[in-house]
Amino acid sequence: MAPHAEDCEEVERINREEYQAVPVHQGRRILPVEASSAQAWIENEDLNPGPDSRSNSPGENRRLLGRKAEKSGLQSGLTLGVWKQSKCSLSKTVIKPQAKTKFQKRKEILIQALRPPYFIISIIIFTAALHLCGPREWRAWLEWAPGAWWQEPWRLITYGCVHAGTAHLAINALVALAVGWRLEREQGWARVAILWSGGLVAGALGTGALQPRVHVVGASAAVYALLTAHLPNVCLRFGHIPLWWFRPLSVVVLGASEVWWAVVRAGGGTSDSGYHVAWAAHALGAASGLPLGFLIFNGENSGDRRIVWCKILSMCAVAVAVTSATIHFTYWYDADHYS
Repeated sequence: MAPHAEDCEEVERINREEYQAVPVHQGRRILPVEASSAQAWIENEDLNPGPDSRSNSPGENRRLLGRKAEKSGLQSGLTLGVWKQSKCSLSKTVIKPQAKTKFQKRKEILIQALRPPYFIISIIIFTAALHLCGPREWRAWLEWAPGAWWQEPWRLITYGCVHAGTAHLAINALVALAVGWRLEREQGWARVAILWSGGLVAGALGTGALQPRVHVVGASAAVYALLTAHLPNVCLRFGHIPLWWFRPLSVVVLGASEVWWAVVRAGGGTSDSGYHVAWAAHALGAASGLPLGFLIFNGENSGDRRIVWCKILSMCAVAVAVTSATIHFTYWYDADHYS
């Protein structure tokens, strides 16, 4: 049985008076805590039940209406909440980092390749400033002298900071940049500095043993140590460095030119600046670069068995060289005779 018209009008009036807007927070509806108007009709109906409340009571339709509206509001709130969550999760899965283009990759490789070798450039600037602005007394105090180095051991390294002339300085600087640029970028300035110092010491001791009367200036021994150190660098990082085949080729070409130059100038007296060509410093500097490179440098192939054997052999070679130099300069070298 349908409800009376007066009762329907009263229901609509109460619903309008007690209606409140449902608040929304971040895409989710917050349902009101207080009882709605339909629940109020349910309570009134329970307090004053009619004679036939099961079938033809107006409260039955009102209860059905209230429950339907309450269910509808709950569903709509849940629907909005689920849609907001799925939208956020979808955005997280769809957004991906943009892949680099070929131009960007080439740009990064070019920037990495053009990064300057700070140690090599610092040595060149210091040597050029000392050559152009330093007094001549410093040259005699820093060069390798046959007898003076025994009481002044700093000459084992400082002779690489003075040169015979501007052309000598320019050639050493250009070759040092050419052979040391990639080497410092791949192995770091600290390892290159140790190799540089080791090449100078080996060149000085080799000259003292093979050319004991020659005064030595210039960083040629260190430059040749950098040159031959490319061979162990290629072995240690084979497959991970560009133009690996060009480096052994450059070692062969420059080594052959050095041998030819030594043969041409052998026995030719002094140069225009009054200095002999210290071929022993060049040869011993180049010979020291190979074992020192295996002992100092690091690479992706360091754990390979052949590289480990090369390291062991290099350690033995350095030990034999140090022992031989100690015995020679302790028992056979007469410092007073060459001073």
